[in-house]
Amino acid sequence: MTNTPSMDRDSILNGAEGYLMEELQRRGISADPVLTDSGKALRIAGQGMLSMENVADDLMVGSVAEWEPRLQRWLEVVVSTVESETGPAPIREEIMTMIRTRLVPFAEIQGYGYARRFSDDLSLILCLDFPTHVAKLTDDALAELGIATEDLFAQGQKNTNSEPIDEMFNEEDVRFITGDSMFIASKAADMSTLVQQLGVNAQDGLLFAVPDRATFMYRVPTPGSGVADLIGISQLLRSLSPEAGYENPGCVLSRNIYYWAPDGTIEPQMGNFRETMDEATRAGAQVDWPEDGTVTLRPGPIFSAKFMQAGR
Repeated sequence: MTNTPSMDRDSILNGAEGYLMEELQRRGISADPVLTDSGKALRIAGQGMLSMENVADDLMVGSVAEWEPRLQRWLEVVVSTVESETGPAPIREEIMTMIRTRLVPFAEIQGYGYARRFSDDLSLILCLDFPTHVAKLTDDALAELGIATEDLFAQGQKNTNSEPIDEMFNEEDVRFITGDSMFIASKAADMSTLVQQLGVNAQDGLLFAVPDRATFMYRVPTPGSGVADLIGISQLLRSLSPEAGYENPGCVLSRNIYYWAPDGTIEPQMGNFRETMDEATRAGAQVDWPEDGTVTLRPGPIFSAKFMQAGR
């Protein structure tokens, strides 16, 4: 990337892709461009995927002069990953220190048969957090570790719970938790511990969202004000989307809002736009709302019973 490139995202993606493929080939590492549900990626032979969307996000926050050094860092991440796979396997003690849990879109769990369902659109998988990169554990990689999956999930969640939070702030009665860690959103997989760590009085539960891996946002709902609570968090959630011009770290994780009940139940609070419009039409409603400008709230029965009936 010696020539001054266009600032257009597609041009950045294509230029970065070509640069990384050429540099990897020089090092004897095969990489093929592919298109995934999350956007463009490079399939590294025997090592999984490198999201080019993440690479583009990284380049776009820096000046043009920083692009090549940033690409070199991504290159070293891939090379380190390959070398770690061909080097000595970590011992059990190292694995239990490196293991993490991570929320991923349900659509991306092919090859992760052990994954645990978190919600309709999210699942929980295991990763190893190396100093230079994070490696997702496929079924085959998990089997090679020779450690009980239950033990890995238990220790992995403890480690994820301990990941550092860099910033906490309020925005219109919604509390934000953010950080450079790739596992901030995954703290939601152990909500009882998280609310205790945050010092939140959530005896009646919590509304929350995880728009990307680095963000956890929540609001304590009030009985009788459930609609206002949902609207408040949904408006901010919508602003943290590519459609609103926001570059989500690692791409979008989930566009949903969830209610966490103290018994551990996770209940989605948003509906599918097309399904909702079809139901409205069948009910005789004359609606013609644009999908891009419409937020489809569909409160679940547990949340509705507790927070949307006045006087309870």
